[in-house]
Amino acid sequence: MGYRKTVLPNGLRIISEQVRGFRSISVGVWIEVGSRHEAKERGGVSHFLEHMVFKGTRTRSAEQIALSLESLGGTLNAFTGREQTCYYARILDCHLPRAIDVLADLVVNPRLVPKDIEKERKVICEEILDLEDAPSEFLHDMFCENLWLDHPIGRPIMGNVQTVGAITRKDLVAHLRAHYGPPNVVVAAAGNVDHDYLVRLVKKYCRFTVGTAAGHLSGSPKGLDDAGVVLPPAESTQRNLALARDLNQAHVCIGARAMPFSDKRRYVLLVLSNLLGGGMSSRLFQAVREKRGLVYSIYAFHDFFKDTGIFGVYFGTGPEQSVKAADLVFEEFRKVKKRRLTSQLLNDVKNQIKGNLTLSVESTSNRMHRMARHELFAGQYIPMEQTMSAIDRVTAGDILEFANELFATESISISMLGAVDDQTIGKLDWGKLK
Repeated sequence: MGYRKTVLPNGLRIISEQVRGFRSISVGVWIEVGSRHEAKERGGVSHFLEHMVFKGTRTRSAEQIALSLESLGGTLNAFTGREQTCYYARILDCHLPRAIDVLADLVVNPRLVPKDIEKERKVICEEILDLEDAPSEFLHDMFCENLWLDHPIGRPIMGNVQTVGAITRKDLVAHLRAHYGPPNVVVAAAGNVDHDYLVRLVKKYCRFTVGTAAGHLSGSPKGLDDAGVVLPPAESTQRNLALARDLNQAHVCIGARAMPFSDKRRYVLLVLSNLLGGGMSSRLFQAVREKRGLVYSIYAFHDFFKDTGIFGVYFGTGPEQSVKAADLVFEEFRKVKKRRLTSQLLNDVKNQIKGNLTLSVESTSNRMHRMARHELFAGQYIPMEQTMSAIDRVTAGDILEFANELFATESISISMLGAVDDQTIGKLDWGKLK
C-alpha cells in the first residue's frame, strides 16, 4: 500500500493510493465547487452542469459516454455536494486509460447544446419534485436550510424548480469557466494503480489551458465570487420550523451546527454520534424504538465542511407520538451532558467505529473518496492508523465537555414535516435538555 501526490505546474493535484492484490481501480475527478458557491438566483447551477456534461462532449455523444465504461464492465457516475462536484468511475486496472480519457472529456469538453439543456432542465425539475415527494429526504434539505438560515451552504443542492427554470446556457458556461480550472481540480485514484502511470495519463488527457481556446477551459483562482457566497455562516441562532403536509407520519430532525473538518474535536463528535445513533445498539435506537416502540427508523448523522459542520438526529413516527419521541431524544442528549461514560461503554463505541472504518477501506471507492476529502479539506492524506489513534485518544471527559457545548438549549434546532404545526413545537419539553 502506498499514498503519493503530485502537483502539476498548472495547479492540478493528482493523488493515489496503491493497494496491491486488487484488480479494480476507483478514480474520481473532484472539482472544488458546489451549491455553497452559487448565487441565490442561480441555485442548482453546479448540479445542472454535472448533468449536462453527460449529454455529450466534442468527441462523444451521450450514448457513447454511457457505453464507454459500461461496455468494459465498469461504472461511471457523478454527484454534486455542498462544496464539491465529483465525476468518478470504477474499472478493472487495465482500463484505467479509458477511464481517465472519459472523465477528462467530461470536464474539459462538454458541448452544452441548447436543445439538450432544455431537455435536461425537465429531467432535473422531475428529480426535484421526486425528492419533494420523499418526506425523509426533503426534511433533510429543510433542516439544513433551517440550521444555516439563508446562507448558501444550507440551500438545496439541486436548487428549486424556479431557479433551475431560469438557468441559461450562458450561466452554465460561466460556471464552467470560473470553477473547472486546474487549481480547483483533484484527480484521485485508489486500487491497483501505479502513480507515475496515472500522472502520465492525466497529463495526456486533462489538457486544461489558461484562456478560452477551443476545447479547453480557463482556470480561475479560488476566492469569493461576486455574491460573496463562500463567506463563513454567521453565528447560529435557534430556529424551529414545522411544515404541515398530508402525510401518515411526522418526520423530525433535531440537531445543531458542529465543527469544521479542520477541528480535531471532529473525532469526539464521531464517537458521540455513534453512541447516540450509530446502529441498533445505540442509545436512541434502544430508548425510542426498542423500549417504547415509537419509531421504525431513528439514527444520528453528521458531516464536516471547510468552516462549519452538522450533527442531527432523524426519526419518523405517528403525528400523535412526535412530541413524546422528540422529548426522549432530548433526554438522551441530557444524559450525555450529565453522566460520564464508563470505560467499557466508551471502548465499545470506539471499537464499533474502528471496525466500521476498517471494513470500509476494503472498498476502492471508499478509499478514493476518503483520500480526496482529506486533500480537499486538509491538503494532506491522513493515514488510517492516525485516524484510529485519534479515536483512541477521545476521553469520557471530552465527550462530556463537547456534549454540553453541542446540546446547549440555545443551539438546538428542530425541523418537523407532516401533520404538525407550531403548536406541536410548542408542546416540546425543552427542560429535558437541561
